[in-house]
Amino acid sequence: MNNRIRYRLFDIPLSERNLCFFDLETTRLDLKAEIIEIGAIRVEPKEFRILNELELKIKPEKISEADPEGLAISGYSDGDWMEAVALEDGVKTFLEFAEGTVLVANNLPFDWMWLQKAVEDLNLQPTYFFKGLDIFSLAWLKFKAEPHTEPLAANLSLKQLATYFNVDMGKHHRALDDARTAYNIFLKLTE
Repeated sequence: MNNRIRYRLFDIPLSERNLCFFDLETTRLDLKAEIIEIGAIRVEPKEFRILNELELKIKPEKISEADPEGLAISGYSDGDWMEAVALEDGVKTFLEFAEGTVLVANNLPFDWMWLQKAVEDLNLQPTYFFKGLDIFSLAWLKFKAEPHTEPLAANLSLKQLATYFNVDMGKHHRALDDARTAYNIFLKLTE
């Protein structure tokens, strides 16, 4: 990204920035993981209307090192990933989609870490704002003072929050469905 774009990102008032609800699926949960799926929803900031959606399957380079249980959870199959894109193409597509947005996810640090690692490994520059919103943090604020939700407050996982708010998760651990779930939980938390 050139400096012109970088500085332009700081010129956009926060109240006018679109939100990008996103989720990544990986081949495992440790630092050897590869991103295998990116799901994102771009939302306008006033009424939180969905503007666009993005779903990308990413071709893993080291599938033999993947955790079979992790692959099963995320629904990976060689057949479904036949037309997957290379990581660089997928990350570039996501960066274009998310330009100027505030990133939003449940357990934002996890997804942001993998995204940032991919951006840096590919010698790319982030196009999204340097601060984000975590659904977990918003839920913690809501539930910390409500004793009847103590079991929920112990984890605040996407699944627990979806169950609590009666949000249809679609296919859990599919990136776009999890991004949609985070978006719908966000709507409930901001009512």
